[in-house]
Amino acid sequence: MAKRNKVIDRRGQKIITIVCLSFLCGVLGGAIAANLMGDGAKSELAGIIHNAAQIQESGSFAVVFWKYLKYDIVIWIGGWLSLGLFLSGAAFLLRSISLGFASAMMMVTYGMKGVWGAMLGILPQNIVLIPAYIFTMCAAIYYLMAWNEGNGKRGLRRERRRKQTEYCLLFLASAILIAIGAGIEVALYPL
Repeated sequence: MAKRNKVIDRRGQKIITIVCLSFLCGVLGGAIAANLMGDGAKSELAGIIHNAAQIQESGSFAVVFWKYLKYDIVIWIGGWLSLGLFLSGAAFLLRSISLGFASAMMMVTYGMKGVWGAMLGILPQNIVLIPAYIFTMCAAIYYLMAWNEGNGKRGLRRERRRKQTEYCLLFLASAILIAIGAGIEVALYPL
């Protein structure tokens, strides 16, 4: 039993390391993409960002919560599917790339004001949201591998239900973290 726990711990550590590195690579890729854009595209995006900031109607908690929860749901659903790693990974990387792109675009477009804008406009809620996404992605990968352990054995039906219940509870925990992140955004930036 102790040997099995060490294997699980080692596997969990590898999963966490890979997920965190992939998130960082996504953020870096988004930042590089923002910096490689031409001046015309940068000024066009700056106009879009400026207009979006003026039009933004996301003062409602439900709108902000849904904006972040949809990524979490796609990542979580991927944990149920046999090829769900691609679905989960795509949603996870999309979120990290968009975060890196938005931050870098603000910094490139507005200079020092953009640095402060990213720190004050993007960072507070993402201090909670990023760990929630990493948590959900790690759980999706872990349970994707766990679903197939001991398949075909009649006595493991109860074990499989226990894993499914755990996975659902972990999703609820991540949804609570996302609600906290959405609450931070709504509290800091009301309509």
